[in-house]
Amino acid sequence: MLPMDKVWNATARISRIFAGLGGVLLLVAAVLVSVEVVSRKLLTMVYSGSDELAAYLFAVGTTWSLAHVLVTRGHVRIDVLYANLSPRLRAILDIIALLMLGVVALAMLDRSFDLVHSNFVEWNRSNTPLRTPLSLPQMPWMFGLALFLFSICVALLRTSIALARGDYLTASQTAGVASLDEEIESELAGLGIAFGKHNDAPTTTITGR
Repeated sequence: MLPMDKVWNATARISRIFAGLGGVLLLVAAVLVSVEVVSRKLLTMVYSGSDELAAYLFAVGTTWSLAHVLVTRGHVRIDVLYANLSPRLRAILDIIALLMLGVVALAMLDRSFDLVHSNFVEWNRSNTPLRTPLSLPQMPWMFGLALFLFSICVALLRTSIALARGDYLTASQTAGVASLDEEIESELAGLGIAFGKHNDAPTTTITGR
């Protein structure tokens, strides 16, 4: 295995871990809001702060999932013309797309760093009864953006190396649009079902969890 492949696989594992943690945060946010809604029906509550906490959890969970979406090519792209281009041209367009996405991610990270640094130095708090120090939830939120940018850089480097070597399959598997079979395989894998082909006919095997 090439060194770049090891870095890519490690990035994929890390992004999957934080995507899972992000999902847990979203679940916690949903529970907090649900508990407050029920409590308001049963008890007299003026302010519990669950909506504020849920907003923080939602923001952090969202940025922690960005890298995983990139690595698994789960983002939405219009590929009407893309599918009819040569593998080399598709790889070039994928690199251009990663560069543009990297510029956006870098701008977001730069602005988020300024925001977190300012709130941390001045110890600004939310204008709510909880008086939450804003830098505390913003730091993990910023980390998600940093992980996203790092994943873009790794994907860009791996795709560029693959293009230079004429390895269009690796380039496509890194930054290209997922094929229909790949999307089906990914969905079935989430259900614990292995998808394969035998004698050019698709077959499925229950693997269990």
